[in-house]
Amino acid sequence: MIKPIKRAAVLHDLCGIGKAALTNVIPILSTLGVEVCPIPTMILTSHTGGFSPNIERLDGYISKAVQHYIELNINFESIFVGYLGSTNNIEETLLLLESVNKNKSLVVLDPIFADNGSYYSNFSKEYSDSLKRIIRYSHIITPNFTEACILCDEKIVEEVNEEKLLALSRKLYSFGCDNVIITSAPVANKKKIGIAVYNGENDSFKLIIRDRIERSYPGTGDVFASVLIGLIMDGNSLEKSVEESCKFVEDCIKESSSYDYPVREGLLLEPILYKLNNLKRSIEE
Repeated sequence: MIKPIKRAAVLHDLCGIGKAALTNVIPILSTLGVEVCPIPTMILTSHTGGFSPNIERLDGYISKAVQHYIELNINFESIFVGYLGSTNNIEETLLLLESVNKNKSLVVLDPIFADNGSYYSNFSKEYSDSLKRIIRYSHIITPNFTEACILCDEKIVEEVNEEKLLALSRKLYSFGCDNVIITSAPVANKKKIGIAVYNGENDSFKLIIRDRIERSYPGTGDVFASVLIGLIMDGNSLEKSVEESCKFVEDCIKESSSYDYPVREGLLLEPILYKLNNLKRSIEE
């Protein structure tokens, strides 16, 4: 008997407090009808944005999981590569992509190593350069603007135009992926946010411009990527999936902003998840 739902392996960290990483990915993909198989890269008592967590690193866990899945002859319809945190975890992720990904799963990479013009404190050029090896296996990559510039060895500017985003997208595509989505691009005097969507196969490009919402929450990138993956796995186009993912993130931010609580605790997903069910039904209709 064939299992009636699709399965996604998710390599990401697990935070106890503060909505981020797996605590965002699991409920979103589950709501969209995808079975999540978490492969945690580290466990944190909270995320690092505004907290000082205790961290349990899981060195070697990815390779143990990979060996077990090989023994079980398990395959995944999708593999979402999020926060890896070390070059060792990059090596182990390559083992997963090479050994388990026999049926050419949808591979989505969210690099997660920099933002707002600079690397996160625990990352360096060695790490970002190593990530390029995963890009070769990826159908979709979703770097933010800072990450895109660093990966391409380009200067990080305060405002970017469509021509520059297209050039960045083409350069990222040259690393071996199929599609590029650059998020959080500063456009229109930084009053707007741009999301560049590039399909390398036909060299098509679209810049989606959204209103900038001043209140910033951790974990929005995880929410965006999770909705994107769920919709694409359900057969939707890349462009449609990006547009709906942007809308859902905005809905989450607006809902969360209506309550007075510390933004470091992340987005309020629980009151808004029902919209994913409605979205799935409306697209299917």
